Amino acid sequence: MKNEMTPRGWIRKFQLAFSGLLWAIRTEGSFSVHLPAAALVISIAFLLSFDPGRWAVLVLTIGAVLTAELFNTALETLARAIDDNHNEHIRLALDAASGAVLMISMTAIVVGGFLFWQPIATWWSRTFVN
Repeated sequence: MKNEMTPRGWIRKFQLAFSGLLWAIRTEGSFSVHLPAAALVISIAFLLSFDPGRWAVLVLTIGAVLTAELFNTALETLARAIDDNHNEHIRLALDAASGAVLMISMTAIVVGGFLFWQPIATWWSRTFVN
């Protein structure tokens, strides 16, 4: 069956994609850490009046972490469907996917440091030094 490239076909694709996103958010515990962390940094960025360039990097960084978590969740779900028994190849694939989430999360922390350092230092000097 070929996918139709009609407005109706596209609407169906988006419905399925949002359904998968919401399912992952509800079922994967890591989102209970990533989403509040994202909300916190977005709130702080608003308070610090981030410029458009900082917003772009922040949104891309948050998106990368959440996307990695979605891929990891998809792989975990597929692995459970393929084999419930111990399978060394599946374990290694799942470990690598978890490593990818860890890597992008650590990278996001470093990027966050670069994004927030100067605005926080400026706010600090205005608030407490003068």
